[in-house]
Amino acid sequence: MTKNVKITTEYITLTQLLKEENIISSGGQAKYYLMDFPVMLNGEEENRRGKKLYDHDQIIIDGETYVIELAENVDELIAATQQEKDERAAAAKKTIRNDRIKAQKAAVAKERKEARFAELRRKNGTRAGGFGRSKQGTRGPKGPGSWNSNR
Repeated sequence: MTKNVKITTEYITLTQLLKEENIISSGGQAKYYLMDFPVMLNGEEENRRGKKLYDHDQIIIDGETYVIELAENVDELIAATQQEKDERAAAAKKTIRNDRIKAQKAAVAKERKEARFAELRRKNGTRAGGFGRSKQGTRGPKGPGSWNSNR
């Protein structure tokens, strides 16, 4: 029995055909299926799961013949698919650009923050972070650390 398989792209892979015809349930099974069962493509044995099947290719699987055919409006579908692919690529490019801009803004904000803290440290005469004891005129730390000092 011959079965026509309509495709809406330029080609379909052998794995996709096996999944579409419910011969296998997942792509991972294709490798093992092709090792165990012979598949004929245009009269020759085929065992490559990624083999591209084009319009008018004839595949025989378990005595069943499948013929690849392009759908009637395939040119429109291919153009629409290409346009969708181009739009996704443009969106990805825009996302990358936006991420780069965000990273640059974050770096500038971090530099401003560090400069502000450095200015506060200079102004208050304190150590890193703007907190802690002053460098000018204090005798030492207060609290448990000072109890262990040798003064």
